[in-house]
Amino acid sequence: MKQESEYQKLLMQRYGDEPDQVTLKYVRLDPADYGYEEDMLEWLKSHPDASFQELVAFDFSHYEPVEIVDDDDLDEYDEYDGED
Repeated sequence: MKQESEYQKLLMQRYGDEPDQVTLKYVRLDPADYGYEEDMLEWLKSHPDASFQELVAFDFSHYEPVEIVDDDDLDEYDEYDGED
C-alpha cells in the first residue's frame, strides 16, 4: 500500500472526522492524481483554521470550469451516443 504523503497526513489530522467522507476521499486523493498536491499542502499550512468547505473550494479551483453548450453547437463527433 502506498504511504501517505505529508499533505494526506495533515489533511486527515484536521478533517478526518468530517461527516462528508466521500468528498474527503476525493480531496485526499485527487491532488496527487492530478499533480497539484504541493499546492494543496502549502494552502493547508498557510490556512490552519480553514473550514472543510473552504478547503473544498480551494480544491475545486484547480479544475477547469465546465462549459455548457447547446446540443446544436456540437460537432457530430462530440455528440453523446448514450453508451460509455
